[in-house]
Amino acid sequence: MSRKGSLLALRDREPAPTPEPPSKAAISAAATSTSTTTSLTAPSRQGKKAMTGYFSPEMSFAMHMTARKNGMSLQDAMGEAFNDWLRKMGESPVGK
Repeated sequence: MSRKGSLLALRDREPAPTPEPPSKAAISAAATSTSTTTSLTAPSRQGKKAMTGYFSPEMSFAMHMTARKNGMSLQDAMGEAFNDWLRKMGESPVGK
């Protein structure tokens, strides 16, 4: 088993170089660029809109535990609940 180094060994090391911030011209050029850019949104979130709510800790725990017990993510459980509510209100369910 190898022994890990101590923090004292790092004391005399050179600090890592800090990157230079981009110039204002580079930022402006990037903002106005019409070239293809990659999205910072995860593929699973593309085309979707966040909906948030604040609930009691007991409700949060119950929802998380029940979803996991049924092999679902909390998002899937919430989507199912929202669709059930839409049906109850006479609206068509819209899926995930």
